[in-house]
Amino acid sequence: MLVAFVSLPARSEDAPGIAWPEPGGRASISAPFKGSPITVGVSSRTAGSIDSLTWGGTQFVNAFDHGRELQSASSFDGFAECLNPTEAGSNADGAGRRSSSLLLGLSVGDGRLETRTRMAYWMRPGDLAGSCPKGPGAYSSPLSDDLLDKRVVIGAAGVPNAIAYRATFTTATPHAEGTFEAATGYMPPQFDRFWTYDPATGALDPLSPGPGEQAKPVILATPDGQRAMGVYSPDLPQAGQAAGYGRFDFSKLAGAGNGTVKWNCVFRERGIKPGAKTYTCYVIVGTLEDVTQGISALRTALTGHAGPPLKPSQAEARGPLAQERRTRGAPPEEGDDRTPDAGGGEGTPLYVGTQAECNAGIVTVDPAFRRCATAPLGATLGDGGDRGETALYVVLAPRDAAGVVTTNPHHLGGQTRPIGFLAPRGSAGAPLYVGTGQDCNAGVVSSNPRHLGCATAAIGSVPR
Repeated sequence: MLVAFVSLPARSEDAPGIAWPEPGGRASISAPFKGSPITVGVSSRTAGSIDSLTWGGTQFVNAFDHGRELQSASSFDGFAECLNPTEAGSNADGAGRRSSSLLLGLSVGDGRLETRTRMAYWMRPGDLAGSCPKGPGAYSSPLSDDLLDKRVVIGAAGVPNAIAYRATFTTATPHAEGTFEAATGYMPPQFDRFWTYDPATGALDPLSPGPGEQAKPVILATPDGQRAMGVYSPDLPQAGQAAGYGRFDFSKLAGAGNGTVKWNCVFRERGIKPGAKTYTCYVIVGTLEDVTQGISALRTALTGHAGPPLKPSQAEARGPLAQERRTRGAPPEEGDDRTPDAGGGEGTPLYVGTQAECNAGIVTVDPAFRRCATAPLGATLGDGGDRGETALYVVLAPRDAAGVVTTNPHHLGGQTRPIGFLAPRGSAGAPLYVGTGQDCNAGVVSSNPRHLGCATAAIGSVPR
């Protein structure tokens, strides 16, 4: 997978030989979780760093500029941002389409994604930022000589909503000390509730917005707890330290798309010699309850220590209230782990809109959707879920979305009903995709892998 390192001029393009498997210089991996795929995507724009992570129609990553994303970075000798090799690029890249970092290797397959990147310095030579306490770093090229090799796998340690993120930093020169931000996640500003979770006891406690670090895993969630992302490493805290998990609130930054919040997974070393250092952090997504359960399951799987007992809220999701909702046929709550049942048999006929400027590419159950032309696609599977098939729903409300097929049982916060399942990706039939572009096509199922010109993820096929 990894190409040999060669001396290349600083430039805003990938090294020769990089072959992107998806349009627009993109690559992704995906795996099912609770009826919706967890999809992790990287791009040429960000030199192979993760600029998209979606589940349940929600985008978990803010990729506004090249200092965000879900990525890795390092800093040395007290220079902070002025000696700060960064995977996705430099401050000068802004919100642009190209990165100052150089992607040297890319490999995708079997549910894993690997990259090698020659990291750019965050500040261009001679430039200063507000966080440069010792002045500019002593470097003359915008590209550092430090390499980052990363390996990303969904479903780590048998936990389906856990993503293993292994980062290997190869430093080219010695340093007295260094901070290795093995993984950091910049997220949309609506994830503005900060939590700390103790996987040994099951204690979930609110955190201030910080900034700051502490010794227990951090979780960032939406106010209703229906979407959350957390981070865990069995190697934190390091010996003699009471830190390693940070959180930061930049949600009030001015400008469209600029607000963000952040977590990180940090390791610190002294007496650094040239060579490789490897750290692994685990990123967990889902509802707030999904994330706490995932962290506990990871701790048990990776360390052998038993986790906390089932909480009452978790037991209730499997108890009389959940059963009553199922009997009434109501849409499942987040945390209710049933899969939809279309009643067996052939499932539900599906159609795709064919009329430009009206319904083109949108998958629907209505053959006259929006009173425009459609074409038949086939029908969903009435039974499924045993092999991770994607569950589909049709929107009932709000009215302007009624008839749209989605993977999100709470699409646009409205009402849906289950309509069956897709066959697994690669099966015979018409391939379908779900939109992942926030404020564009998120959650909408389409036959077009670039629906509305925004990002999508493959979710399976409609049997013909």
